[in-house]
Amino acid sequence: MRRINLISLTLVLALGTSAYAHAQDSMRRVVEDVPTLKNIYRVSAAKTPSGFPVPRYVSLKVGRVNGRTGPSRQHPVAWKYQRRGLPLVVVAETDMWRKVRDVQGDESWIHKPALSGERRVLILENSTLHAKPRDNARVKAELDRNALMTLLECNNVQWCLIQSDDGHKGWAPKHKLWGAHKLY
Repeated sequence: MRRINLISLTLVLALGTSAYAHAQDSMRRVVEDVPTLKNIYRVSAAKTPSGFPVPRYVSLKVGRVNGRTGPSRQHPVAWKYQRRGLPLVVVAETDMWRKVRDVQGDESWIHKPALSGERRVLILENSTLHAKPRDNARVKAELDRNALMTLLECNNVQWCLIQSDDGHKGWAPKHKLWGAHKLY
């Protein structure tokens, strides 16, 4: 059996050491207090600059991305995201900027080219990757908390087919994945 242990989720704040310590505390409580995806204004694809509906999932295309307080480079950096593939939710957009919400519920503006439409999920707690979508199926791998996986599909019974970057594919319970739930 394989253990999938990708580097821990790292968000570095541009606000100083006390704010960084606060972010580390936030990460420790992710499993217990995952922010809901409620309170998101919904906009149809026909009414957005991108032609895609809001809200929607995206992921970071690159490993270092500034999250700003507003939709321009003149706005201060609020967050420095340092993890390629991190799933985010677009909650608003302009032509070149996307306002995103992360796993803690924090929001910032990210320049459009830094984002990908690839569906990724974050493992919220240690879990297992199963050969079939059921608890008693053969375990293919152990999944560490904060591992990132590609989302392939979810079924109607609350299981999702996911794949690691090194090709391990299997089923995991949807409630243990951030980035798999329907937004509307």
